Amino acid sequence: MSDKAELALVSDFLAECLPFDSLDPQTLEDVARQLRIKYVRRHHRFSAMDGDGLYILRSGVVDEQQESGLLQRFESGESFSLNGHSRDGEVTQSRYFVAIEDCLIYRLPDDALRSLRRQHRHIDRFFHARSERLLRRAARFRGQPSFLMQPVTSVMSQQPLEVAPETSIAQTAQAMTERRVSSAFVTRDETLLGIVTDRDLRSRVLALGLSPDQTVASIMTENPCALASDATLFDAVLEMTNRGVHHLPVLGEAKQLLGVLTTSDVNVAREDDPIYFVQRVSRLSSLTALQEQLARLPNLFRQWVEADTPVTQITQMTTAVSDALTRRLIDLAEQSLGPAPCDYCWLGFGSQARGEQLLGGDQDNGLLIDNSATDDDMAWFAKLADFVCAGLNDCGYDYCPGDVMAKSEKWRKRAADWEAMVDGWMTSPSASAVMHISIFFDLRAIAGSRSLAEALQQHMLAHSQRNTIFLAALAENVLASSPPLSMFGRFLLERSGEHQHSLDLKKRGVLPVIELARLHSLANGIPAVNTHKRLQALARAGQMSLADSRNLEDAFTLINGIRLQQQAAQIAAGDEPDNYCDPRQLTRLQRSHLKQAFRVVHQAEDIIKLRYRAGN
Repeated sequence: MSDKAELALVSDFLAECLPFDSLDPQTLEDVARQLRIKYVRRHHRFSAMDGDGLYILRSGVVDEQQESGLLQRFESGESFSLNGHSRDGEVTQSRYFVAIEDCLIYRLPDDALRSLRRQHRHIDRFFHARSERLLRRAARFRGQPSFLMQPVTSVMSQQPLEVAPETSIAQTAQAMTERRVSSAFVTRDETLLGIVTDRDLRSRVLALGLSPDQTVASIMTENPCALASDATLFDAVLEMTNRGVHHLPVLGEAKQLLGVLTTSDVNVAREDDPIYFVQRVSRLSSLTALQEQLARLPNLFRQWVEADTPVTQITQMTTAVSDALTRRLIDLAEQSLGPAPCDYCWLGFGSQARGEQLLGGDQDNGLLIDNSATDDDMAWFAKLADFVCAGLNDCGYDYCPGDVMAKSEKWRKRAADWEAMVDGWMTSPSASAVMHISIFFDLRAIAGSRSLAEALQQHMLAHSQRNTIFLAALAENVLASSPPLSMFGRFLLERSGEHQHSLDLKKRGVLPVIELARLHSLANGIPAVNTHKRLQALARAGQMSLADSRNLEDAFTLINGIRLQQQAAQIAAGDEPDNYCDPRQLTRLQRSHLKQAFRVVHQAEDIIKLRYRAGN
């Protein structure tokens, strides 16, 4: 292949294909030059006559089969080999490849592939790695999440006040007042000589009775500590802490003054830090102030996603925000209603309980009240629940359409009544009971007496382990929300409605993993609620292989990661975030990874079918 225009097109195509996406442009062009173009018709069965090396599908579909049936399907952008360079590193003579559609193929000859693998270790590792390892790398990629990792140039104050060394102290102070700044930089010919701050004017002029007519050079701090333009906010905070200063000049490559970073600038940037955000929620004293603070959450969420913050950290941070808001609303309610008449526990259900909240969800909560509560006490808790649920709704956590909220009497009970309701669900696991179980069995104490929640959870675990009919009903529920991938490796899209031609990444992506982890945990008495912790605990208990546990964790992380990216893009476009994804908007690599994640979940569901049979 030698035509420059064609080489450019092929190089661009390879740049979106695993593992070539990691190669530099010149290497991609070198690879493109060595490719051989091959066209095969539908039903063509590949053999040694087609040539050795790696087959990269430009268009069409190829199935890998054996006597027992389909093994896997390859689509545009994916590759396979007839002679031992299969992606999972396995070679089985009984396997063969058949074109399901007319195909255009780029073939990289064996010698060229071997040379490429020798020169690039990560390419060699790719062809030795199993597909689940590829998924793991995709799921666990992370960037720099902290607000402290942003460059100082994005935070600093630009156009700092500059004065000549011969400028008088009085003139400098007047200029600082007019500009309303707390520092001035002494420069000559764009070279920084020193800095003068408000503190210098107090301690070096007023305190010592120095004449304001003297030059500013006589009181300046010479050769002040400065930051390079590529420094991060972390570097700045470290310098400020170590040197005890509040102003740091920022210099360009030619040592010219670009700006100044002050502690005030750091504090403004810190407002976007999740820890600061949560602390502020915990201190606000009115519903209006809480609403204003929570209105900033979507853009803050988008910044976390764009900073490549790990998925699990983002879900933990958004959950921490809703936890803090709930606790603050409870505090405000108790200030109005007076102290609680007896012990109680505010329960979070579902994603809040698991620490896996994103944006756009509604509230799922309940009130667990000590058995000593009188009827008058229950009236106080009704007022508490109304106040908190209304506050959550006003701050963006919508009322639950199914009324699974503490303001509903059904979800506001004494401990004994909670246990009786749970026992009824497990004794007669109807469709509605299973739906309630899927929400309620993921519970966590948000505020109040944690021991009440722990006792209720232990009651549930003790009864669920012995109830095979209950577990079978839960298993049916798990299998009802299978990932949207056909047996031929095609996405199964929504067929109608507002989200036609899209994937529901919540209901058909993350929910199947959540539900199967919950089922296994209940069956084995594992108290963990978070999905990752459940999968890890199952592996430690020997109830799931370490490989299966890790693969499910990676699948869960990857699907949630794509979901996060979609929501961040919707926020940036000014739209309401939802859980739907048009796979046509994903890159080829993302589609490939998403399909592999769905396959992992399908395999895990096969185990559910075998292990939890009705009545056994």
